[in-house]
Amino acid sequence: MEESLKTALELRRDGNLLESNQLLKELVLQHPEHAMLHHECAWSCDILKQEKDAISLYQRALELGLPKKEAVNAYVQIGSLYRQLGKFTESEKILMEGMLRFWDVGLLKAFYAFTMYDLGNPGEAMRWMTHALLDSAEDQEIFLNQRVIRYVGSNLDVQNIAGSLVPNVPEEVELSEDGKTIVEKVEAVLKVFEPTYFHGAWVFEFDRYDVHFTDSNDETRRAAVAAFAIMVGVWETGSAQSFMPQHERKYSGDYNPFEPHFELHGYIRAFYSNFHILQQEFPIMTAYTVDSLGVIDERSKLGLDQEFPEIDPILFGEFRQEILLPNRKLKKKLPPFDNFLEEIGWDLSYRTW
Repeated sequence: MEESLKTALELRRDGNLLESNQLLKELVLQHPEHAMLHHECAWSCDILKQEKDAISLYQRALELGLPKKEAVNAYVQIGSLYRQLGKFTESEKILMEGMLRFWDVGLLKAFYAFTMYDLGNPGEAMRWMTHALLDSAEDQEIFLNQRVIRYVGSNLDVQNIAGSLVPNVPEEVELSEDGKTIVEKVEAVLKVFEPTYFHGAWVFEFDRYDVHFTDSNDETRRAAVAAFAIMVGVWETGSAQSFMPQHERKYSGDYNPFEPHFELHGYIRAFYSNFHILQQEFPIMTAYTVDSLGVIDERSKLGLDQEFPEIDPILFGEFRQEILLPNRKLKKKLPPFDNFLEEIGWDLSYRTW
């Protein structure tokens, strides 16, 4: 069972959500008394917007007994899913049950406040949100769910919020293949990449750039590493964010669970496992990538492995200890940005002014 669960989680980390979900459902049937299996399967259904299955699995996981962190998450997710389905009374009941068990957790109070608002009690909603904010100084779950809270809080008066989250997905989805190479996709970004550090929302056409970090072709290899360096660079400056936690994507607008997304776990794994090779061949891009990731990890308050729960925490812990921490405060020693531009393959012919 442990090996199958490990496989399912690895599939999810790599963005293979449907395969992971199917395997987890099979494991739940094989081990009906395993609480954490039910929780992982519920999380998987939640990501895929299988709301009813997710609610049932979260509830069963709570009945079987979960550790505090997972139990809090289950209560919050059930309450949130009931809200999305317009079942506000059910949402109020399950969230109150969670608060009575875990009174110190502000996240439960925040979602209870949203439900109070939906039930026509704005005064109660403000009172509970005030409690949640006062708890937030000690409650890391507030930080982990800040995008969700921001989205829900900004859409309190949207009738049928569930409908706004449901994508129009055909029964069978085929990913289009435009025939572009990795080099061509990266070059399209470089042609609009202004030589002024990473202050611009440059968006890459989706591809698995991470699997090409050690490609046999020199230009493909360079382009793949350049793509990752730019993605984390614009993320650090706040200009764009290529990577988003799986559980937050449905709150970003126009979410389609069947579309591929950039999975941070895969990029960290490929970068870390090939670090010394990449450092030797692309020392400047590697330095800028490490610096940006270090800043983002430090700035996240909880760490990227907590912000992105799909990341393998052991792998990221090793990456942090061996690569990120020894290179903190590297920015003062970074090579000139012109050298970075040269290494990523940018040249003066791309200049638009």
